[in-house]
Amino acid sequence: MSDKPVVLLVDDKPEARNVLSKIAKEVQFKLIVAEDGQAGFDIAREEVPDLIVIRKNVPILNAQSVSVLLKQSASTEKIPIIVICPDFSKEDQEKFQDAGCNDCIKELKDEEPVISKIKEWLFK
Repeated sequence: MSDKPVVLLVDDKPEARNVLSKIAKEVQFKLIVAEDGQAGFDIAREEVPDLIVIRKNVPILNAQSVSVLLKQSASTEKIPIIVICPDFSKEDQEKFQDAGCNDCIKELKDEEPVISKIKEWLFK
């Protein structure tokens, strides 16, 4: 059993997986990947990761739906959720907060803010 924290990335974009794999080595966490919201939800219930990073509009179940479903279960309600949302607006922020999401990053291209957010939520 690893003592590294576990981060679940729910994203259908290969470049996101590449960026987070690189960050996982640097920040020292185990990365699990799901390519759609339903798989992400199922993995989150099974693995109970320390943090979830999910793209706003992943296929099957979007970030908002996954968050609402996870917040309904005692085993997963405390998992912090960061949404990847390139076109982040005030309305989006309110929708995601209402759904139980904890934070938002605009994109994964600029690694420093992503690393900062991940560290902030993993090592609280």
